[in-house]
Amino acid sequence: MEATAIYPELNAIESEIKNLKILISQHQKQKKIVSLKGMLKGVKIKEKDFSEAKKYHN
Repeated sequence: MEATAIYPELNAIESEIKNLKILISQHQKQKKIVSLKGMLKGVKIKEKDFSEAKKYHN
């Protein structure tokens, strides 16, 4: 294959990769925040509980 024939194909592949990166980044950012207000009546959540949850989340 000649070099001039390869460049358009490389540009097409580069464009597809950019589009996939955009799709992946958009999908990762769509995290929903759920309100627990009223669901856990009478349950006390302390700072220790948050710190333990953060350990498992990361």
